[in-house]
Amino acid sequence: MVPPPGAGKTAALPGGSRERPAVATVRRVAGPSIRLVVPYFGARPSYFPLVVRSMAANPDVEWLMLTDAPVPGASANLTVQRWELADLVARFQRHVDVPLAVEGPYKLCDLRPAFGEVLADELAGCDFWGHCDLDVVFGRIRDHLPPEAFSADKVLVQGNFALYRNTPAAAGWWRHEIDGVSHRDVLTDPAARHFDEWAGIYLLLRDLGVPIWQEQTIFDLSFARYRTRAEHPPGRDPRRYAWEDGEVCEYRLEHGQVVRRTALLVHLQKRVMRAPSAEVLAADRYWIDANGFAVQRGVSPWAVRAARVPRGPELVGLYVRRVQRAVRRRAMRRARERARGRATAPTLEG
Repeated sequence: MVPPPGAGKTAALPGGSRERPAVATVRRVAGPSIRLVVPYFGARPSYFPLVVRSMAANPDVEWLMLTDAPVPGASANLTVQRWELADLVARFQRHVDVPLAVEGPYKLCDLRPAFGEVLADELAGCDFWGHCDLDVVFGRIRDHLPPEAFSADKVLVQGNFALYRNTPAAAGWWRHEIDGVSHRDVLTDPAARHFDEWAGIYLLLRDLGVPIWQEQTIFDLSFARYRTRAEHPPGRDPRRYAWEDGEVCEYRLEHGQVVRRTALLVHLQKRVMRAPSAEVLAADRYWIDANGFAVQRGVSPWAVRAARVPRGPELVGLYVRRVQRAVRRRAMRRARERARGRATAPTLEG
């Protein structure tokens, strides 16, 4: 049974202060130490208490949350620092020679590869630092990071969870430039460019020859479907997801039999979810369904098939999200095309 989170640590940071904020001492753990940085400003997911509880179920991983509001129920491995978005942007601005175009919190995702340099004081002492999203529920993280993962310098490429070896070299990878990928272009563009993922840092590290460990160890629930279904492996077989005493599980039906597998986390991909009930918040096991959560009272073929299908007004939200994602992808594709055009455009002399 996973105990409910206790009182966490909170460090106040005065606006604009350049003093080193207080951070937790890296605890002794079996294997390399991990510290995940989560800047988050504004409204949190309706199921945020479940996210915090899933963090508490990973006492051998540390989180550092930079936020403008308290975090009720923060566990001992979650350090909360009070920041304003403007203060964090000002900290980053001191490390670049171009004006940052950060018009909202979502743009901070493009700054993630620079955490190792810009937040070096906050990350001192850990073996690996990383970043993650909050539209996730964590499983047992270290169970899905084998020893060979930590022999690489970069672990996973997804924005929802990725690690970097905490070295001076890794802290500066984001400054490397290749045709079509430049941090200067990214940081001066207010649009999200996904610099922390495949279209950005991955291309830079591939050019640098940095060893990357990348395995399918995350349940990325398809954004294009209402019913919960991980994008890998593909298929139309019935599936249902759950959190069970710290593990994130997928149940699927194969030839009428229930098959179970686990993952590092389940990524809800900005699904609109109903707030969990008090019964779910107190449960050791709950289902993660299309738009909410339910106490798990048993696993059977019938229970796996019981994942709800959309009906009525719920269909509107589904198609709105599809359109929004298509617009973001088109904007990102056009941004890459513009960047390539600037890189290959002939120059006029004389």
